Amino acid sequence: MNLEEVKEVLYDITALFFQKATILWSEQINTKPFLPYITLKVGSIQKTAFPLIDEDGGRYYPCHTTVEFNLYTKGKPIILGEDKVTSNYINTATSDLMQFFLFVESESITDKMAEKGIEVTLLPPIRDLTELQNDSKYRYRAMAEATVTFVEEANGSYGVSGMIVTTNSSGGGTPEMAKESIKIIKEVEINKRTKGGKIVHEKSSTR
Repeated sequence: MNLEEVKEVLYDITALFFQKATILWSEQINTKPFLPYITLKVGSIQKTAFPLIDEDGGRYYPCHTTVEFNLYTKGKPIILGEDKVTSNYINTATSDLMQFFLFVESESITDKMAEKGIEVTLLPPIRDLTELQNDSKYRYRAMAEATVTFVEEANGSYGVSGMIVTTNSSGGGTPEMAKESIKIIKEVEINKRTKGGKIVHEKSSTR
């Protein structure tokens, strides 16, 4: 997995739970959508200094980052009288976001993320960031951060094999780099001297 793939998984899981809300990345320039909506923001990435290396020479770096989830909502309507008139709204932002993390930590979702090598862990608390707008109504908002761990693959001679097939969005890498695999010695010739002084040539296979 790379970070862009991790972000896609996080977006899909958020959209799966909040099916009647708009999901946005905070870095994108968007007009403010109708309530409810959720914004996601990824923090800095940290990776281990040394990779895990498999038997084929593939390198894997355990990584982690933080993701900020912001929920903006109208809340729960208060219905009055037989005419069922909505008089006001109850702030449910923190409880709604808490239900989302119970969903994320459920067996079904953790299994789905484990298949992709991703783990999401809530970093308490879930904060109520509700604020008064226009001196007349409140903007219900809750925010929580989570730690996201994943493994970044870095194969090939240039560490980009299997990750990109063309230059990335910022101009990095080339198709040639992506195609260049790690050069592995297949056979080594070893010279051995017998007790009688005779030199014997042997071949030893490697990976």
